Amino acid sequence: MPMLLSHEEQRRPFVCGRLTSSWKAFGIPLVASSQFAKGSDIRNMYRKLIGVFLIPREDSVDDDDNIEGSTTEELTDMEDSRTPDVGGVTDSSDGKELHTHSDADLEFYLTDEKGTIRDSRIAMNEPLASKVLPWRLSVLVCWPSKMVKRYKTRLLSSLPQIFKSDFFVKRPQESVSLYKCLEAFLKEEPLGPDDMWYCPGCKKHRQASKKLDLWRLPEILVIHLKRFSYSRFLKNKLETYVDFPVHDLDLSTYIGHRNGQSSNRYMLYAVSNHYGSMGGGHYTAFIHHGGDKWYDFDDSHVSAISEDRIKTSAAYVLFYRRAADS
Repeated sequence: MPMLLSHEEQRRPFVCGRLTSSWKAFGIPLVASSQFAKGSDIRNMYRKLIGVFLIPREDSVDDDDNIEGSTTEELTDMEDSRTPDVGGVTDSSDGKELHTHSDADLEFYLTDEKGTIRDSRIAMNEPLASKVLPWRLSVLVCWPSKMVKRYKTRLLSSLPQIFKSDFFVKRPQESVSLYKCLEAFLKEEPLGPDDMWYCPGCKKHRQASKKLDLWRLPEILVIHLKRFSYSRFLKNKLETYVDFPVHDLDLSTYIGHRNGQSSNRYMLYAVSNHYGSMGGGHYTAFIHHGGDKWYDFDDSHVSAISEDRIKTSAAYVLFYRRAADS
């Protein structure tokens, strides 16, 4: 049976003095094919696949910062290396055991082809249920941060892609403009039978409708996009691409009360992004810092980013500042 293995790293940053936990995907998914009867079969196969990335004890864990320049050479060397033993990673020259794996280090979950859903955890010593054995098995492997430091995980991002899941394949993306979202938000909505309005006059529940209007606008406008859908049986992450203005968000036609004194135009200065699913995710931010300069904030990493890359389907919260009328 073919199996697709995606990777996630656990991050535990301190936020406001409290230890938090989040997950971030990394590396190219690995593909394996074998007979998988139990969870331990999946674990053992994964150990073999990642064994070539293990950093020997005598090497500093900081060497990972210096491997980008030698990625091609190391990957070439890996092709000639012997597959490591399941019980531990063994040096092919003298049989010296470099590290042993702990069964508790990695957690395995059933997932979708995108690797964004963390479904039921796979038990190591129990047979895989027949209902979870499709023609291709998709597994999400969760790494604790302490284990990531023991491996040259950056090499996982340099591997050739022999399989492209829906997560990597570019295809026509569902999109909607921010103005269409505003129109839907302000549209009159009839209340259903389960949401009838209680009339204080006749003392009865009546079929009614509700409508929201914008009366006036603030100096700082925060727009929270609906990225999560809830129903009685399902919870889902919405990946729709929302096309939002960067330089000129004009809300003049949506204002109920116009005093003619304040501008109704806004400039974007920040975007909060959410990656992941309902079960776990990761937040980053794009921040405008004067002129045409934008920066990508990802935990402790900050890097410059071009303006044409700040619009993505991960946009979750938009921050606008009122612009002066020219």
